[in-house]
Amino acid sequence: VGREADIGEGSVVAAGAVVGYRVRVGNDCYIGPGATVTHAILGNGVIIHSGARLGQDGFGFAMSANGHFKVPQIGRVLVGDAVEIGANTTVDRGSLADTIIGEGTKIDNLVQIAHNVVIGRHCVIVAQCGIAGSAEIGDFVVMGAHSGVIGHVKVGAGAQIAGTAHVKDDVEAGARMGGTPARPFKEWAREIAAIRQLARKQ
Repeated sequence: VGREADIGEGSVVAAGAVVGYRVRVGNDCYIGPGATVTHAILGNGVIIHSGARLGQDGFGFAMSANGHFKVPQIGRVLVGDAVEIGANTTVDRGSLADTIIGEGTKIDNLVQIAHNVVIGRHCVIVAQCGIAGSAEIGDFVVMGAHSGVIGHVKVGAGAQIAGTAHVKDDVEAGARMGGTPARPFKEWAREIAAIRQLARKQ
């Protein structure tokens, strides 16, 4: 446990976990074996499973003819109450602003959340999703396994992103999206059906 860290009443830090300098952990939290939490503020009732990494530098480099120069990452990770983060998931600290995970959001194993991402309340993000830097995910969004969102895109509240779908443009609230690039689910399903019919005719 790092210097000036604050761990709330009833919270448990399991064997081999690291709570970094000035990290704040709320009440009744659980930080699993081998997890690391740095540059972060956690609310109450947060569960961090084994091997998860919160607060490491985001992937920020200035490219030039002389090589790639690291851009300092000075933001934090802010985690709301009752958030659960799965094993071996990574949540990068913000670059200038903070990375934010809203209250009640549930994140599965092996998810990558990049710097400056904002995730709303009560979202469900399933295994192997990737959310690129500065993307914004609204409240109650569901992302199926192996789906992704590119940087600086906004996904509206209540939207559903099908497994393996990849979002490259803003998504309206309540939309259901599938495919790569992601498009309205019914449109994607019709395309798949049409391709199958063409294949049968060969």
